[in-house]
Amino acid sequence: MWRVVAAELQRLGGGSWPARVVDAPAGTGRFTAELAARGSRVVHLDRSPAMLQRLRSRHGPGMEVVGDLRRPPLRRQEGAVVLCLRLMQHLGAGERIEALTGLRGLAGRALVAYYPGWHYKDFLRRLRYRAGLPHRSLRPRLRVEDLREEAAAAGWRLVRWRRVLPLLSEYVLLSLIEA
Repeated sequence: MWRVVAAELQRLGGGSWPARVVDAPAGTGRFTAELAARGSRVVHLDRSPAMLQRLRSRHGPGMEVVGDLRRPPLRRQEGAVVLCLRLMQHLGAGERIEALTGLRGLAGRALVAYYPGWHYKDFLRRLRYRAGLPHRSLRPRLRVEDLREEAAAAGWRLVRWRRVLPLLSEYVLLSLIEA
């Protein structure tokens, strides 16, 4: 997973590591150590003080900000890339657009993970649902055009999408640049 995220971050950084990465929502800082080892300064934004406390216990103190990424309490970070990995699958379309708009308030480039329902796991989930068996929540199926339209509605241009570990992961990473 890290290799794919790293390659996309470098691509968004114009071939080099972004000097600053805004991780929103930060959670426990999944890639904080890797980013810091490559010289990126990481700003963590999360609405949960408890998650930021766990992050500090894992990585030590850094730049942690409590707040909602839909209304970020930070100024725009020029030259930064926003990293948003584990959020969009929990939101409806309107909420995703609101979140993407908030991300745009943080930086002019973003790497965002979506779960668009293209994976065989989604197919199996739907089969279990139809058979009345226990299943994880069903996610809406999104076309690439849907992804592009959501990004555009929030002021982004989708420049690239990439599946992450196609056999193992449902993630699709969107590389976005402010329109």
